[in-house]
Amino acid sequence: MAMPSTGTSPRTGPRRWGFSLLALVALVLGWLHQPIERAAYAANRNFDIHATRAKLASWPQMTTRHFLLYYPPGQQAAAQWTLDALTRALPFEEKNLAVTSQHRLTVVLYSSQAAMNAAVGLNAHANNIGYTYDGVIDILSPTAWLGTGQAARQQFLTDGPAPHELGHALLNLKADANYPAWFNEGVAQYEDWRTTGYMWITRSNSLHGPLYSMSALDGNFYALANQSRAYREGLALVQYLETAKGHRAFAQFLGALHNGQSFTAALDQVYGFKSENALFSAWQKTLR
Repeated sequence: MAMPSTGTSPRTGPRRWGFSLLALVALVLGWLHQPIERAAYAANRNFDIHATRAKLASWPQMTTRHFLLYYPPGQQAAAQWTLDALTRALPFEEKNLAVTSQHRLTVVLYSSQAAMNAAVGLNAHANNIGYTYDGVIDILSPTAWLGTGQAARQQFLTDGPAPHELGHALLNLKADANYPAWFNEGVAQYEDWRTTGYMWITRSNSLHGPLYSMSALDGNFYALANQSRAYREGLALVQYLETAKGHRAFAQFLGALHNGQSFTAALDQVYGFKSENALFSAWQKTLR
């Protein structure tokens, strides 16, 4: 199921949200806020990016100032759509996250769900249409779920996964996965929403219904039964951080993560929250 636009009923099709496997690994390691661990993490990310490029060297490529996109034969139009969507979102998201990539971001377009799942190493039944993995943005070709033509292109530009996945990639460059999964997904959705106006709304993810606790969000986030609710809460928490003291404070928070402070220490320094639970409690009060 694709994430529905704000105010609409759910659309059929593959899920839109893509999770960063990189961030999931970071969670298992207890977040990467130690200098040596973060340096090793960044080195591993760069190694995997170069390994991906070497593996796909025979694929057709499109190159711009900011992106290197690999695509399968016959997918040139879809590749151009993908570059258009990423290029449109990039300056806005770089400004929001106060980060600029020093190298071209690597993007891989896949012609089918099966091909993308196999390449990323996920379950054959997974139906996401975007992933960010080891610094590489993987996108399912819009021809596989939208078709061709101008209407499909326009829907892909507004509803496609490119802005969301770009948010993951830029946040990762900014802070080397020094954050929990809910924040990772919240930022990606927030950048998508600010760029395109898109928000994942379902009948089961109202913020006025039952909520996952912070301990649940901080646990195995991607295993929570109601993913739309978990994602909605992640987005709402990021929106709260952005609005509580304004964008300048949010930028300072990202800067603290970039400088190696732990997520909790950065929360305390910028917002005065001694823990994620304190943040959650303050946010909950705004829902009453």
